[in-house]
Amino acid sequence: MFHSLPAILIGGPPHTGKSVLTYSLTQALRKRSIDHYVIRACPDGEGDWSQEIDREAVRLIRVKGQWKPEFVRSVCYALEHRHFPLLVDVGGKPTEWQMSIMHHCTHALLLLRPDDETSTQFWLQLVKDNGLLPLARIHSVVDGASAIVSHFPVLEGTLSGLNRHTLVQGPLFDTLVERILALFTSHSSEELRREYFNIAPAKVINLNTLLQVLSPHAERWEPEMIQQLLSMLPCHTPLAIYGRGTNWLYGALVEYSFPQPFYQFDPRLGWVTPPRLTIGTATTEAVSITLREDSIATVLSARLVNDYLDYADADQLSFPALPTEKGIILNGKLPLWLVTALVHLYNTVVGVPWVACYSPQLESAVVVASRVTTHPPGDLVRFPLY
Repeated sequence: MFHSLPAILIGGPPHTGKSVLTYSLTQALRKRSIDHYVIRACPDGEGDWSQEIDREAVRLIRVKGQWKPEFVRSVCYALEHRHFPLLVDVGGKPTEWQMSIMHHCTHALLLLRPDDETSTQFWLQLVKDNGLLPLARIHSVVDGASAIVSHFPVLEGTLSGLNRHTLVQGPLFDTLVERILALFTSHSSEELRREYFNIAPAKVINLNTLLQVLSPHAERWEPEMIQQLLSMLPCHTPLAIYGRGTNWLYGALVEYSFPQPFYQFDPRLGWVTPPRLTIGTATTEAVSITLREDSIATVLSARLVNDYLDYADADQLSFPALPTEKGIILNGKLPLWLVTALVHLYNTVVGVPWVACYSPQLESAVVVASRVTTHPPGDLVRFPLY
């Protein structure tokens, strides 16, 4: 769609801290209210959550995928049809057939090892071969001080201690953020939003704005905000949801809007509706499903077999019938449009007492829809999954 929107490749050899830097950059951009999106173009099973929870929990939860042609094609499609400026974490060992991902990027930020000239030359050549504009070349070191070596023509320097669960700081990082900020704001976030709002199929609910209304100093949604948020929304009106939100937040919103139409803005697809899922024999070709039962809930854990799922194919998916005398906890790294579809399926079609979405950061499931007073929306169900 907007091919002129920047897409910054974040590359370099393995274990240099690319995921940590990517997480720190997106957090800094979010604080400045810059609409953007992170594409993790490597099926390593990571996400924001893996930077925000205990290392041992990451080890237990994380499911590494495999480089497959279908995954590469899905990433390339998302890049080609991007709706926002992008940060693209490509992993540390791209092969020749994965290079098509780089063709769709515009700029390069390299995180290199100071003592590995071979990998440095490899990545510099990749940048050149793909016609990417160099944005920064940074050496990642375990110990020592961070420092700026050169501002122009390319930002160069050293970043020290890129460790998980820490946000990168210092003059070099601040300068890098300002460079990216200037690049991303060359395409006005406000203009992009206005364009998307103008073509919205229903009344737009901007989650980013509502969060500031509810809690001006909050940086993210919390489960206790659900009830207050729902009380602010119009009733009996089709809704079009825009903005960053968790799986449990979107799950609560889709059931609030029912039976009116519900739309959500996907950074890769634009405005979409939750696909229509059916109850039947579980579709194992695209989604791997495991069930675990307890006295209070059934846990449905879902994993995308090929590390991606084409939205156009989702209407063909079937999910298993579950007991209707207990609640259900939905677990797994899934597209938000599949989460909303599953919440609607089990709450409205199947009619379980309550539906919750598991949050690794909270180490709990958050109730998003309920027919019982014991588990209202926003309630935390502390249910160890691992």
